[in-house]
Amino acid sequence: MARHVLSLQDLGESGSWLLVQQARGIPDARSHTDFMTERMAMLLFAQESLPERLCITAAVRQMGGSTLYQGTVGEWREELDQHQHQLMGVINYYVDCMYLYGFPARIWEKREVEVEFPVINAGSPDGHPAHALADIACMLKYSKDDLSGVRVGWIGCTNGTLFSLIEGMQYFPYSLQVALPPRNDREPVLRAAARHGVKVDIVETPEEAAEGVNYLFAGCRSELDIHDEPHWRITEKLMEKAAPQAHVLLGSQPIRAIGVESGLALSPRSLLLLQAENRLRVHKRLLHWVFLES
Repeated sequence: MARHVLSLQDLGESGSWLLVQQARGIPDARSHTDFMTERMAMLLFAQESLPERLCITAAVRQMGGSTLYQGTVGEWREELDQHQHQLMGVINYYVDCMYLYGFPARIWEKREVEVEFPVINAGSPDGHPAHALADIACMLKYSKDDLSGVRVGWIGCTNGTLFSLIEGMQYFPYSLQVALPPRNDREPVLRAAARHGVKVDIVETPEEAAEGVNYLFAGCRSELDIHDEPHWRITEKLMEKAAPQAHVLLGSQPIRAIGVESGLALSPRSLLLLQAENRLRVHKRLLHWVFLES
């Protein structure tokens, strides 16, 4: 039976920990293997995302596989909705695994047709397991492999990465404090925390979200009012409220993230490049997990 990774729950606690540690153990994130030789990965993207496409394509190609990209152009979504049985039968025949990006993972869980290949959630409004695991790997590196007592802050609108970080609190012992812009509904965050049995502190301002944290995420800015944008930024002054040597991470792709002061973004306190490296590592380990652990 095909193994899917639509959320961290599909990996479980032991799988999530194992995957993070194995990803960190890859000596060179860009090393080449033949694990995916003769395997085709289909990238089904309902939204454009150059960073996600680059990372997944690099992972598959560096493991000897090939990719087929289907972006927003065309009528494939209508075909998938109206002719699911026929279209999935054809896809089953041609591809070995599929990455989904840009539509809710829960929709895929309710599909009518069983697929014969692994499906990996490469980013959805309700979850982004690969990003969460890669970012947890970043935090472990700078927290001496122990997240006990680590405080994480999130400033900005909700997205899949935030929801997966909330889900990850079941397995990794960090705390989370979140400041959402006025237009962003906090109920989905509260429901997610309740569903996973964890506590998320929702605060009112970026200053409160930054207070005492070891890691501060620049979240999404999709629902920010133009008048609020100057205040909803991560600056050197804001970082003074964080713990000493606190680090900044992007919780969204750069074009969609709230602003990070340029000097801070280019400083050693920014973990952007390490995030990119760890996402490549995680995607490679995900491929091993879905193909070898079934």
